[in-house]
Amino acid sequence: MALDPYAACPCGSGKKFKWCCQPIHEEIARALEQHAQGQHDTALRIMDEVVARHPNSTEAHGQKARLLYAQSRTDEAENALQKAFEINPNYPFGHYLRGRFRHEEGEVVGAAILYRKAADLYDPSANLIRSEIDAAIFDCELKINHPVAARAALEQAIRNDPNTPELRQALEEAFGDKSRFPVVARRAYSYRGAPASATPERRTAWQKALGGATTGRLSDAAKAFAKLTEEDAGDAAAWYNLGLTRAWLGDNPHALEALDRYVSLEADGQKAGDAWALAEVLRCGQGMENDTDYLEYSAVFPARDLQRVFAVLGEWEKERRLTNVEVREEERAVSGLILQPVKGLTPEHTAAQAPRLGAYLLVVGNMIRLWNVNREAFEEVAREFRERLGAAVAEPHYRTATVPLMTDFLSEAMAFPVNATDEASYRTKLTEGIEKFFEGTWLHRPRVALKGVPPVGAAGHADLRKKLGGVIHFMQDCGNLAALPYDFDRLRRKLGLLEAAAPAAGAAPAAGAAAAAPDVGAMGAAELAAVDAEKLPDEQLEQAYQAAMRLEARDLAGKFAKALVGRPPRAERPDRYAWFNHLVTLSLAEGNADLALHYVNEGDKADSEQNEGRRQNDYELRRAQVQAKRGDMDAAHQAFERLIERVPSELRYRSSAAETMLSARQGARALRFAEEGLAKARQQNNRDAEQQFMELAAAAKKQA
Repeated sequence: MALDPYAACPCGSGKKFKWCCQPIHEEIARALEQHAQGQHDTALRIMDEVVARHPNSTEAHGQKARLLYAQSRTDEAENALQKAFEINPNYPFGHYLRGRFRHEEGEVVGAAILYRKAADLYDPSANLIRSEIDAAIFDCELKINHPVAARAALEQAIRNDPNTPELRQALEEAFGDKSRFPVVARRAYSYRGAPASATPERRTAWQKALGGATTGRLSDAAKAFAKLTEEDAGDAAAWYNLGLTRAWLGDNPHALEALDRYVSLEADGQKAGDAWALAEVLRCGQGMENDTDYLEYSAVFPARDLQRVFAVLGEWEKERRLTNVEVREEERAVSGLILQPVKGLTPEHTAAQAPRLGAYLLVVGNMIRLWNVNREAFEEVAREFRERLGAAVAEPHYRTATVPLMTDFLSEAMAFPVNATDEASYRTKLTEGIEKFFEGTWLHRPRVALKGVPPVGAAGHADLRKKLGGVIHFMQDCGNLAALPYDFDRLRRKLGLLEAAAPAAGAAPAAGAAAAAPDVGAMGAAELAAVDAEKLPDEQLEQAYQAAMRLEARDLAGKFAKALVGRPPRAERPDRYAWFNHLVTLSLAEGNADLALHYVNEGDKADSEQNEGRRQNDYELRRAQVQAKRGDMDAAHQAFERLIERVPSELRYRSSAAETMLSARQGARALRFAEEGLAKARQQNNRDAEQQFMELAAAAKKQA
């Protein structure tokens, strides 16, 4: 490679190449030429002669290390490189070469650090070698799921070497339309401009910071923007640029800190949300395991008896627990999905449910891997797998890591309608399952990105509301990439994040427009509050109740529950316990135990007349609890006695009786229920219940 004689010498001495290493490079070129021709011994002999003539030359020792490593003489190469660093610790090529050593060993994080140090030490005019370094950084960052840093490195490589088509091809493959990354992760980000109020001195410092990024010395840009935030901690744009620069450097934890400050300062909700969507991308990177909502849990089981393993998998397949099985004979691999078991009140109810993913399965050779993003589902399947296989598998190796693909977390939302009879019913159940996850489970799950607050609570907090918009933005981009059949505006609407609310149910359509049934289930709390419950048909009224419950708007749900129990019974909906029970709970929360007892009695009567008394035990339990709240302990005791006499094997009624009596300071009665429950638990060999009753009995003895 020809070098400009009057450019800075690549050895890092600070001198011009002509008066430093040019003569040595001519000798080194001979050795490299011999190496390229396969004359490795000759090449090393020439390099030994160069080192002997120039023992204080970092370049001589460094290039010798390069040749040694090419011949797999790793230890000798490390020793030669160490001699170069003893002469000049800031030897750029040395750091690059050591980065290559680590890279080929698979230590990509350490390699990226060394590459960046080399890039900072090289003169900006050393375009080709810096392009080579940036391309290596791109590869490292891509391997650890840092797409923002990877793209920045690859774009810098192209700027330094615009004539290499392979670099542009790599950019298109990694970040083009067919990318495996969602749009928010693969887009080209850019800096924010200085505020209009910035002084001339601050604008000059701003331009200097931008200059560091332009030359590829991102560490200089990061230092400059950090200084700007120190001088003015209220400058939102400076915090954004600092966060972006750190993201480009692959420093995801500190990038998150800066973006967090930016979001708190940014008044524009859309801009703040976009920045927090970027933060969600950073949370998916390797090394962010303690600061992310996107984790994958896995276990690898060494198989001792593969025949037994496949027998169990065959049983699961017959039970429709194992689906999407794929056999790749050339790889000796089997993959599939293990579904969670479903439970229903009746066989028909069980068959109508669409199970969710328990774990992905991969069998390669004698190794079995299970994994999932839902920890509880994964652990349940892994435990069942071990129990059913016993000695057929050895102790597993467990691992927790960030998700390899950013769309992986969506598997938790999926339902698998294995009992669907046609494509239409399959699609309907699939969509219903996804809606139930996002609008139920997800809404109430605390999130790291929202400081431990669930989305339904974050919507009412100024800063968290902006972040919530970014979280949904990221999820929607991932959903679009995975072709997930879900409209995320339903989620925004429920959380009150849409600017324009849909018309309330019961509103008259515009002139000439066809009347359309409002999507009550997708409404947010504000819209539901405006709904006239009396004007809703039964099905939509029930949807409104369910929507309010998912939003934890319990008073609002009470409005719809009251309307539902006040309507004539329907043959297709005989069970009204959920609505009556909610009204009982609300009444007790308001301190009105008499009204609560009224709802218990009314619900019990309706259940007897319309539902063949299937919920009698549930109403009797609520009656006992309400009587205790009213202070009528004799009535409460009698209700518990009737219930236990009716279902003597059900331990939860005995524990509820003991707990209720303890809460009412009825120690003697609590002790009797606890001791009888303890005896029954031991008779059933129920260890968990036995422990619970022992604790209840101890507490009751103290109270008595």
